[in-house]
Amino acid sequence: MTPETIASREAKFATTLTDSSGKKFTAGNPIDIGDGFSIIPINPGFKTYFYQTRTVKTQICLHFTVGVITGDVASLTKENNHMSVPYVVDRCGHIYRLFDDAFWSYHLGSTAIGGNAVMSKQSIGIEISNYGPLKDKEQNGHYLDAYGNLYTNDPANVDFISYRGYNCYAKMTTVQKQAIAHLLKYLSEKHDIPLTFKEMIGDVFESAEKAVAYKGIFCHSNVRKDKYDMPPEFTLQIKDALDEMSKVEKPVAAEPEPTDEPEPAVEDPQPETDFVKREFVVKENEDGDPYVAEVESSEPEEEQVHLTWFDNFLNWIKSLFKSR
Repeated sequence: MTPETIASREAKFATTLTDSSGKKFTAGNPIDIGDGFSIIPINPGFKTYFYQTRTVKTQICLHFTVGVITGDVASLTKENNHMSVPYVVDRCGHIYRLFDDAFWSYHLGSTAIGGNAVMSKQSIGIEISNYGPLKDKEQNGHYLDAYGNLYTNDPANVDFISYRGYNCYAKMTTVQKQAIAHLLKYLSEKHDIPLTFKEMIGDVFESAEKAVAYKGIFCHSNVRKDKYDMPPEFTLQIKDALDEMSKVEKPVAAEPEPTDEPEPAVEDPQPETDFVKREFVVKENEDGDPYVAEVESSEPEEEQVHLTWFDNFLNWIKSLFKSR
C-alpha cells in the first residue's frame, strides 16, 4: 500500500469508522487537546480487548503498527483478545482512543524487560500507524514494506535510518508527529508522567528493576531486543515536535523610539480663584473732601484683572464725594 492509498484509506475510516474486518465503531465526544488536535473515542460495542481495572500510570510507550489504520484498529480490538493500547495516531493526525487510558491491556510481549504484565499495567501504549521498516528491492529504488509489497518509489517518503537490521523506514508525516506531541503533553499532564525520554533511547533497559522504576517516555524497542519500533531518530523527531510545540514566545513591549525633540515644559498650575485681592483707604483731596483710594500693589500689572466692575463702583463713589 502506497502513501497515497493510505491517505485515502484513513479519510474513509474517519467518516465510516469501519475497520478492515468489517467492525463498525461509534464515536464519542471529541476531547480537545489544543491547536486543532482532538482525541476521538471510538467503541466497537464490546470491551473484551482490555481490562477494566484502573492502574497507576508512570510511563508512556511508543510503538508503530507496521500497517494502515483500518487494519491497525482491527488488530487492536479483537474480541476476547487482551492485546491492545488506548491510542492509535494515523498519518493524517487523527488520534483514536480505543479505551480509557486508566485501564490496561497487554502491549509489550512475554519477553519484555520488567515483565509484560507489570510494564503494561503502568504504561500507556501509543501506536503510530506506520509501515515501519522498508527494503530497497535490488537497490533500484523500489521500496517494499514488511510484507513484500511496493510501498513507494519516491525516496521523499523514506527515512534512511539504520536500526536493528534495516536501513530505511517509512516516514512519519509532519502532522502525525505534531499530533503525537500534543497527545504526549496531554497524557503527561493528566497522569503526572514526566515529559522526558529515556536516555540512550535506542538501547534496552539495563535491568528489569530499572525498567519498572523508570518514569517517562520509552519505546517498545527499549524492552525488547527483537523489536524495531522505534528507531532513535523517530523518537527524536517526536521530541523535536514536542519541543517546538512547547515554545512560548512572550510578547516584548516595544521600546519608545528616540526623539531629538525637547520634552514639553511643565507649567505651574493656575490658582483656582478667579479674582485678585485689592486694598483701599480713605484720603482727602486738595479741597479737604474725602475720597476712597486703592493701595498700590507690588504684583505685576497683568495679574490685576477681572475687576472692571469694581473700578466702576469706585468711580461712582468718588463722584458722590465730589458732588458734595
